[in-house]
Amino acid sequence: MKAEYKGIEFAEGYNKSFADFKKEFASTHVFKDIPSADREAELKKAHKIATNGNISTTTGKSKEVEAEKTGD
Repeated sequence: MKAEYKGIEFAEGYNKSFADFKKEFASTHVFKDIPSADREAELKKAHKIATNGNISTTTGKSKEVEAEKTGD
């Protein structure tokens, strides 16, 4: 089972640094909708989920980000 955070599905074995993760995902709709004061903390939570493989509950949103990355 892949790690997931609010509709973002991470590749198995994802192991990029937090800086790279932030560059890759900070501009997605998931994080843009979070107030700037809380955004960094949410990015850190998502990075932990992505790199540790913890499964998070989803909001029922589509997998738009993964589809954009893979071109689906």
